[in-house]
Amino acid sequence: MPSRTALISGRFGIRNGILAHYGAGSQFRIENNPYCGPKHSNQLFSRQMMAHGMKTVCFSNFPDRHNALWFMAGWEEFHMINLKGGHETGEEINAKVLPWLQANAAQDNFYLHLNYWDAHRPYKMSASWADRFKDFPVPQAWPDAAAIEKHQALAGSFTSHGQFPEDKSPFPLMPGAINNRHDFEQMITAYDASIAYVDFYLNQVLDELKRQGVFEETAIIISADHGDAFGEHGIYSDHVNADECVQRVPLIIRWPGVTPENATSKAFMYNVDYPPTLCDLLGIPIPQEWDGKSYRENVTGRSGVDRDFLVWDTGLYTVQRAVRTKRHLYIRTYEKGDYDNWRDEELYDMVDDPHQTRSLADQCPDVIAECRDKMEKWKIGQMSKNNWVSDPLEDIVIERTRQKAKQNL
Repeated sequence: MPSRTALISGRFGIRNGILAHYGAGSQFRIENNPYCGPKHSNQLFSRQMMAHGMKTVCFSNFPDRHNALWFMAGWEEFHMINLKGGHETGEEINAKVLPWLQANAAQDNFYLHLNYWDAHRPYKMSASWADRFKDFPVPQAWPDAAAIEKHQALAGSFTSHGQFPEDKSPFPLMPGAINNRHDFEQMITAYDASIAYVDFYLNQVLDELKRQGVFEETAIIISADHGDAFGEHGIYSDHVNADECVQRVPLIIRWPGVTPENATSKAFMYNVDYPPTLCDLLGIPIPQEWDGKSYRENVTGRSGVDRDFLVWDTGLYTVQRAVRTKRHLYIRTYEKGDYDNWRDEELYDMVDDPHQTRSLADQCPDVIAECRDKMEKWKIGQMSKNNWVSDPLEDIVIERTRQKAKQNL
């Protein structure tokens, strides 16, 4: 929910209020008119597109899954797939999407948002989807046997023995626990299989665009809400923390006449940059309260938006805020949740140690101080913007502290 809220609002979670799925940190903040939706200054991306001539269409169960019914605002058409709340399959989604394309793909100026869940844990498709990887061993050498053995003692959701009750998986693709390297490789293959599954159904959409004769005039953009951990901090799958593996998401853009072939960008961007970028490319005004920047120049193959650092946060399983510079990742943990493998402050060299196996917090006090300063200045910058309420990360910590106090009575 935090990722999608940032995407649709164009604002960071610290300002839009959502850093978690429930409780404190899950209440959407937006300045509304007395009637007819948000004020123009903080308009939702979907409404801004619709207000400027785009036919906006969404196929997604997300609002139902996370009780985020406000997400449905601004879509000329909103299609609920069913009532499975994120457990629907690509096959079920395409059963509704493909007929819509057959009837509507020839229209001009439509923006179609599709949400596939299948690459999200648990990886529950048929085990046959892994057959295509039999001749392709997992190339990632880490975590090795020693690292996996070290992780056996960790407790909490999605740790090596926090996958399923009694370490028994109901899904053929997934191991019941991560006891050894073989189990890890099975998990990775399951993830690859889930991506292949989504690719299969996404390809059906692309084929339909080709059949309708509009593929060469259609922009295709693929991204995600989060990544999965595979051993980092002893977590296997899902999105527990502010680690790089969770916070870094794909962005693939094919825009005829705009994107150069095979071009890439290593610039630091946020998902809140997506709404202003699309508006910029389409000649649509960008609301003044959006936090994102347009990376139009990056998309067209030129030097554009880049940042010296990014700030990430999470408030669901753990409560953390992080600073990612070009070299380092600094993580501050405010509340550890059910885990005991977090220090209050950690620092990693993401060039030499991309899997975050060795914290340098004690060895690099100057870097720690620099990252603290960046985080504090970033927060002050957010607080200085219009309509500031409070830091939802702090609200989550207060709520959890009170809950623990009640449990200890």
